[in-house]
Amino acid sequence: MLEILSHQYLRRFMKSRRIEWEHIYSFGRIISKCIKTKDNYLINSEIFSKEVWISAIMISLFLNKENSIFVLSEEKIQLLRRNLIEDLKILGFHYIFENDQIIFPTHRILLTTVENLLGEYRISNINNRRIIFSGIENIKNDLKDYFRISLFKKDWFYQSNEVRTFDQNIVSTYNLLKKKFFLRKVSANNFLFLEDEEISFLSKFFLENASFSKKFSRLNKAFSKGWACWVELDKTNLEWCLYSQPIDELFEIKKFLIKNNFVFLSAMRRDNFFEKYLKDQNIIIDLVVNFKSNFKEKDILIYVPPKQLLPNNPSFNKTIIEQCLRIILFRKGLILILCDDTYLKINLATELASKYGKKVFLETIPLINNGILCSSYSWWIKNSTLIDNPEKIIITLLPLPNILDPINEITVSYNKKLSKDWFRDFLLPETIEKLEKSVSPLRRSSGTLIILDGRVHKRQWGRLILESIQPSKIINYMMPFN
Repeated sequence: MLEILSHQYLRRFMKSRRIEWEHIYSFGRIISKCIKTKDNYLINSEIFSKEVWISAIMISLFLNKENSIFVLSEEKIQLLRRNLIEDLKILGFHYIFENDQIIFPTHRILLTTVENLLGEYRISNINNRRIIFSGIENIKNDLKDYFRISLFKKDWFYQSNEVRTFDQNIVSTYNLLKKKFFLRKVSANNFLFLEDEEISFLSKFFLENASFSKKFSRLNKAFSKGWACWVELDKTNLEWCLYSQPIDELFEIKKFLIKNNFVFLSAMRRDNFFEKYLKDQNIIIDLVVNFKSNFKEKDILIYVPPKQLLPNNPSFNKTIIEQCLRIILFRKGLILILCDDTYLKINLATELASKYGKKVFLETIPLINNGILCSSYSWWIKNSTLIDNPEKIIITLLPLPNILDPINEITVSYNKKLSKDWFRDFLLPETIEKLEKSVSPLRRSSGTLIILDGRVHKRQWGRLILESIQPSKIINYMMPFN
């Protein structure tokens, strides 16, 4: 019944709206079916990076007389506040909207962000609720940001910004540890991993002083759970900061996921990564549904020049810069160059700017449609919706997670202890996921992806990365290489 009713309401709403997505009615019926069951669903579609789908969900939640939670980004919640909440009243719905809650006589719908939802769950149990969870393609990073604890110098000296009092014993402990950490530093790396003796000391310290502040209390729990922890040294000011976060972020919300019913929405074409992420915690998705977006999907043309150098070759950076200059000679439209190596990225932008001047942009929204944009993967993924689709994307280095990042190093070590294939179980999936998000705009224009990292041909896992880019077509010839 809900499916039929929501479809009728959606048709009425669409008469006064021009929404260019032919699957919106099918999506609305699927959502209505999902929220009436106790199963977990994963719905994939690149349309979720836009806003045109939200009305279909809101109508189904309005008509379903049960309390529910709708998780969105802050930007999409603002959109609902400004426009859609009031617009839906034309359908005859009567409700009150306050504190991001849509209140009906029979039920309530809470609009919230991932951070606020997890914060609410931490202080009160949320059980047997139907939760629509959008933006799930970013869940790993969202969980990392939420759980990571950073304890700076000021956090040792003062209980809070309002209460400017401090405990002399805690200050003495901070200074004692500072001396110990700087004496132990031997390499150029600013990071130190805690030794067993230090972990034991800090565990006891935070247990005894958990009441000092919220961060001390959180760290007490983090050490008791065996979270990863490390120290970053500030050589300039001779100070230090303690960091802690879980090795497996999803494990921390496993009970929450088990106790509630979810419809997960991913803005990826096929979110195999999230499925695996849940499967590792023995959480099953009962049904996966894939919807096409509002554009005709085209093959990504992939070109990998033969005999490419490996990144550890001393001539790699110089060769990459020369190749990028050659490719750009024949440019048409926006060219995007992706690189997570800061030194190479800046060198590339500098060399290109010396020849093309203001047409080159370094992690800045291009002001012209035939510019050259140099960027890290993360910056591009965050800002790609604000930029025209590139004609070409040049991959200088594959986005393998930085093994020198403390949490990555700890995660690799943890997987080794469990006799797991840390590369294929951890590094490779993260690489494929980031690459998938980065190159997806090329499917709109049948643009060209040029990979200059020699590992694509010379490593077996490199071929797996190529095969993961779909739909695609390998081309064996491209000017000016041939």
